Amino acid sequence: AAMVREREHGTLEHLLVTPLRPWELFAAKVIPVVVLVPLAALGSVFGIVHGVFGTPIRGSVALFYAVSVVYVFALASLGLAIAMLARNLGQAMLLLLLILYPMMLLSGAFTPPESMGPFMRYASLVSPVRHYVDFGYQVLFKGNGLAYVWPDIVGILVLGVALFTISIRRFARLTR
Repeated sequence: AAMVREREHGTLEHLLVTPLRPWELFAAKVIPVVVLVPLAALGSVFGIVHGVFGTPIRGSVALFYAVSVVYVFALASLGLAIAMLARNLGQAMLLLLLILYPMMLLSGAFTPPESMGPFMRYASLVSPVRHYVDFGYQVLFKGNGLAYVWPDIVGILVLGVALFTISIRRFARLTR
């Protein structure tokens, strides 16, 4: 939303005359989110899941935090990609709804992937949410370590880097 507003109000042009490269500008937008949101996730895991519901946390909290950072990076990169496609804030919000609802429904949080049709099961692998939900169940509730969850971590990382790269390339093309 901040990136779309900067494009709407013309402040993005002010940033373009600075010696910043596109990836540095995007990193400045992504890093604060990547630092703060995983801390809130840890607070909710310990405050709600463990504190209120009394669910035992069996896995590595450090691993959960580290992968949460990667996951938030992937979603922030998705947000930047949407911002590079949208011309105004309303359009960005509609694109977000168009993308986010299917991602959530195919994540495995509401319907287990095993009960989905084959096409939907494979389509869900394009979503970082699917990989993160699988990872979270495996680490927090089953106590599995890196040897079991590395495919989900790689999936989140690959999707995040791909979305970040797409955003940077689209931004560079828009600024020429």
